Parts: sequence; structure tokens; C-alpha cells
Amino acid sequence: MSEIKEYNIDLKSVFSVDELHELLAEVLPLPDYYGGTLDALYDVLTDEGMNWSIHFTGTDEAEAILGKYMRNFKKMCRKAAEFNEEREITFED
Repeated sequence: MSEIKEYNIDLKSVFSVDELHELLAEVLPLPDYYGGTLDALYDVLTDEGMNWSIHFTGTDEAEAILGKYMRNFKKMCRKAAEFNEEREITFED
């Protein structure tokens, strides 16, 4: 197994769904085929070759703006982490 890479992503400056996916693409080494959707992100996060630990901050602020989309984002991330127990995805409000 390869080394786990750690990423800290602050979502306080996210004001739209597009900005969320742009930020993820800037911080995470996403593949070229990443489609900028929750389904596409789930596919990447559950890829066996992606050994990441991701810590999100500013989630309260992002949820206040993105609402249901942010709740679905968090739910999807938790499912992806459950898929591979060696992957960690956490949220700090």
C-alpha cells in the first residue's frame, strides 16, 4: 500500500457549486477525467489508488450558502470513506 497523503481544504471561500469543484480540483490531484459532480468525485474517492486523508474546514459557512448540495456532498464523502476504511474524510464546522 502506498503512503497516505493528507489534504486540508477550507470551504469558507466557496460561494457556488462550481467554486466547490474548482477548489477540489486545485487542492486534490484529481484525474483529468474528473467531471466536477458528486458522482464523479465519489468515483475518484473510492478509487483504490487514491490513498488520501482529507480534512474539510469551514463547512458551516459552505452549507449556509450551498444548502442541500453541501449536505449531499458531506453524505457522499462519508460513504466514500466507508467504502475504503483506510481513507479518512472529516469535517469541521
